[in-house]
Amino acid sequence: MRRTDGTPPPREPRTFEELLDAHLDALYRGALRLCGGHRADAEDLLQDAALRALEHFGELRDPAAAKGWLFTILVRTSLNRRRAHRRRAETACADLGEQEFEAALAAWDDPSSPEDVVDAGTTRERLAAALDRLDEPLRAVIWLGDVEGFRQREIARLLDVPEGTVASRLFRARRALRELRPHASIIGERRSL
Repeated sequence: MRRTDGTPPPREPRTFEELLDAHLDALYRGALRLCGGHRADAEDLLQDAALRALEHFGELRDPAAAKGWLFTILVRTSLNRRRAHRRRAETACADLGEQEFEAALAAWDDPSSPEDVVDAGTTRERLAAALDRLDEPLRAVIWLGDVEGFRQREIARLLDVPEGTVASRLFRARRALRELRPHASIIGERRSL
Protein backbone atom coordinates (compact mmCIF):
# COMPACT_ATOMS: atom_id res chain seq x y z
CA MET A 1 0.00 0.00 0.00
CA ARG A 2 1.38 3.37 -1.00
CA ARG A 3 1.13 6.61 0.93
CA THR A 4 -0.70 9.61 -0.49
CA ASP A 5 2.64 11.10 -1.60
CA GLY A 6 3.35 7.97 -3.69
CA THR A 7 6.13 6.56 -1.51
CA PRO A 8 5.86 3.05 -0.13
CA PRO A 9 5.32 2.73 3.64
CA PRO A 10 8.43 2.13 5.72
CA ARG A 11 9.36 -1.53 5.94
CA GLU A 12 9.41 -3.12 9.38
CA PRO A 13 12.88 -4.39 10.33
CA ARG A 14 13.09 -8.16 10.02
CA THR A 15 16.39 -8.80 11.76
CA PHE A 16 17.98 -7.50 14.91
CA GLU A 17 20.72 -5.84 12.89
CA GLU A 18 18.13 -3.88 10.86
CA LEU A 19 16.32 -2.87 14.03
CA LEU A 20 19.50 -1.71 15.75
CA ASP A 21 20.69 0.11 12.65
CA ALA A 22 17.38 1.99 12.39
CA HIS A 23 17.71 3.33 15.96
CA LEU A 24 21.48 3.36 16.54
CA ASP A 25 21.94 7.13 16.26
CA ALA A 26 19.15 7.92 18.72
CA LEU A 27 20.35 5.21 21.11
CA TYR A 28 23.91 6.54 21.05
CA ARG A 29 22.72 10.09 21.71
CA GLY A 30 20.58 8.79 24.57
CA ALA A 31 23.49 6.80 25.99
CA LEU A 32 25.71 9.87 25.72
CA ARG A 33 23.22 11.91 27.73
CA LEU A 34 22.71 9.15 30.29
CA CYS A 35 26.49 9.07 30.75
CA GLY A 36 26.84 12.81 31.15
CA GLY A 37 28.59 13.32 27.83
CA HIS A 38 31.38 10.80 28.46
CA ARG A 39 31.82 9.08 25.09
CA ALA A 40 33.66 5.98 26.28
CA ASP A 41 31.02 5.33 28.97
CA ALA A 42 28.24 5.91 26.44
CA GLU A 43 29.80 3.46 24.01
CA ASP A 44 30.13 0.86 26.78
CA LEU A 45 26.51 1.43 27.84
CA LEU A 46 25.26 1.15 24.27
CA GLN A 47 27.24 -2.03 23.71
CA ASP A 48 25.83 -3.61 26.90
CA ALA A 49 22.30 -2.55 25.97
CA ALA A 50 22.68 -3.87 22.41
CA LEU A 51 23.86 -7.23 23.73
CA ARG A 52 20.89 -7.44 26.09
CA ALA A 53 18.52 -6.47 23.29
CA LEU A 54 20.01 -9.17 21.06
CA GLU A 55 19.56 -11.75 23.81
CA HIS A 56 15.88 -10.80 24.18
CA PHE A 57 15.06 -9.96 20.54
CA GLY A 58 12.62 -12.88 20.37
CA GLU A 59 10.54 -11.21 23.11
CA LEU A 60 9.79 -8.13 20.99
CA ARG A 61 6.14 -8.64 20.10
CA ASP A 62 5.38 -5.44 18.20
CA PRO A 63 8.04 -4.15 15.78
CA ALA A 64 6.29 -0.75 15.81
CA ALA A 65 7.23 -0.45 19.49
CA ALA A 66 10.90 -1.22 18.83
CA LYS A 67 12.21 2.24 19.69
CA GLY A 68 10.56 2.21 23.12
CA TRP A 69 11.69 -1.37 23.69
CA LEU A 70 15.30 -0.49 22.86
CA PHE A 71 15.24 2.67 25.00
CA THR A 72 13.78 0.69 27.89
CA ILE A 73 16.72 -1.70 27.65
CA LEU A 74 19.18 1.21 27.38
CA VAL A 75 17.77 3.05 30.41
CA ARG A 76 17.50 -0.11 32.52
CA THR A 77 21.04 -1.09 31.60
CA SER A 78 22.20 2.37 32.65
CA LEU A 79 20.37 2.07 35.97
CA ASN A 80 21.85 -1.38 36.58
CA ARG A 81 25.35 -0.13 35.78
CA ARG A 82 24.97 2.78 38.22
CA ARG A 83 23.72 0.45 40.94
CA ALA A 84 26.63 -1.92 40.37
CA HIS A 85 29.07 0.99 40.36
CA ARG A 86 27.72 2.19 43.70
CA ARG A 87 28.13 -1.30 45.15
CA ARG A 88 31.77 -1.47 44.21
CA ALA A 89 34.16 1.40 44.68
CA GLU A 90 36.25 0.74 41.60
CA THR A 91 35.67 2.24 38.20
CA ALA A 92 36.26 0.09 35.16
CA CYS A 93 36.90 1.54 31.75
CA ALA A 94 37.24 -0.81 28.79
CA ASP A 95 37.58 -0.06 25.07
CA LEU A 96 35.07 -1.54 22.68
CA GLY A 97 36.56 -4.38 20.70
CA GLU A 98 33.58 -5.62 18.71
CA GLN A 99 34.33 -5.29 15.00
CA GLU A 100 30.64 -5.19 14.11
CA PHE A 101 29.99 -2.30 16.47
CA GLU A 102 32.97 -0.38 15.13
CA ALA A 103 31.81 -1.03 11.58
CA ALA A 104 28.35 0.32 12.42
CA LEU A 105 29.86 3.45 13.94
CA ALA A 106 32.13 3.93 10.92
CA ALA A 107 29.20 3.45 8.53
CA TRP A 108 27.32 6.50 9.76
CA ASP A 109 26.85 8.83 6.83
CA ASP A 110 25.82 12.45 7.11
CA PRO A 111 25.03 14.20 3.82
CA SER A 112 24.92 17.67 5.43
CA SER A 113 26.89 20.60 4.06
CA PRO A 114 29.94 21.81 6.04
CA GLU A 115 28.00 24.90 7.17
CA ASP A 116 25.12 22.75 8.40
CA VAL A 117 27.57 20.54 10.27
CA VAL A 118 29.20 23.55 11.98
CA ASP A 119 25.85 25.12 12.92
CA ALA A 120 24.44 21.83 14.17
CA GLY A 121 27.68 21.09 16.01
CA THR A 122 27.62 24.43 17.81
CA THR A 123 23.99 24.00 18.82
CA ARG A 124 24.63 20.40 19.83
CA GLU A 125 27.63 21.39 21.95
CA ARG A 126 25.71 24.16 23.73
CA LEU A 127 22.77 21.87 24.42
CA ALA A 128 25.00 18.99 25.50
CA ALA A 129 26.92 21.24 27.90
CA ALA A 130 23.69 22.54 29.40
CA LEU A 131 22.23 19.03 29.71
CA ASP A 132 25.40 17.70 31.28
CA ARG A 133 25.11 20.31 34.04
CA LEU A 134 21.74 18.86 35.09
CA ASP A 135 21.43 16.12 37.69
CA GLU A 136 21.11 12.69 36.06
CA PRO A 137 17.38 12.18 36.85
CA LEU A 138 16.53 15.55 35.26
CA ARG A 139 18.84 14.94 32.31
CA ALA A 140 17.25 11.56 31.58
CA VAL A 141 13.64 12.81 31.51
CA ILE A 142 14.39 15.90 29.42
CA TRP A 143 16.36 13.84 26.93
CA LEU A 144 13.74 11.13 26.62
CA GLY A 145 10.85 13.60 26.48
CA ASP A 146 12.08 16.62 24.60
CA VAL A 147 14.71 15.11 22.34
CA GLU A 148 13.58 11.54 21.72
CA GLY A 149 9.87 12.41 21.82
CA PHE A 150 8.65 9.89 24.37
CA ARG A 151 5.43 10.75 26.22
CA GLN A 152 5.38 11.15 29.99
CA ARG A 153 3.67 7.79 30.43
CA GLU A 154 6.36 6.10 28.33
CA ILE A 155 9.15 7.86 30.23
CA ALA A 156 7.61 6.76 33.52
CA ARG A 157 7.62 3.17 32.27
CA LEU A 158 11.19 3.45 30.94
CA LEU A 159 12.54 4.89 34.19
CA ASP A 160 10.21 2.88 36.43
CA VAL A 161 8.95 5.99 38.27
CA PRO A 162 5.44 7.47 38.67
CA GLU A 163 4.13 9.77 35.92
CA GLY A 164 3.91 12.62 38.43
CA THR A 165 7.62 12.28 39.10
CA VAL A 166 8.32 12.51 35.38
CA ALA A 167 6.15 15.64 35.06
CA SER A 168 7.88 17.25 38.02
CA ARG A 169 11.35 16.40 36.71
CA LEU A 170 10.50 17.71 33.24
CA PHE A 171 9.31 20.99 34.75
CA ARG A 172 12.43 21.34 36.89
CA ALA A 173 14.76 20.36 34.04
CA ARG A 174 13.22 22.86 31.63
CA ARG A 175 13.38 25.59 34.26
CA ALA A 176 17.01 24.74 35.02
CA LEU A 177 17.90 24.87 31.32
CA ARG A 178 16.23 28.28 30.97
CA GLU A 179 18.23 29.52 33.96
CA LEU A 180 21.47 28.15 32.49
CA ARG A 181 20.91 29.96 29.18
CA PRO A 182 18.49 32.87 29.83
CA HIS A 183 19.20 34.62 26.51
CA ALA A 184 18.87 31.60 24.22
CA SER A 185 16.10 29.11 23.74
CA ILE A 186 17.97 25.85 24.20
CA ILE A 187 14.76 23.87 24.44
CA GLY A 188 13.63 25.28 21.08
CA GLU A 189 16.83 23.93 19.52
CA ARG A 190 16.41 20.42 20.88
CA ARG A 191 15.09 18.80 17.70
CA SER A 192 18.17 19.76 15.70
CA LEU A 193 20.18 17.06 17.43
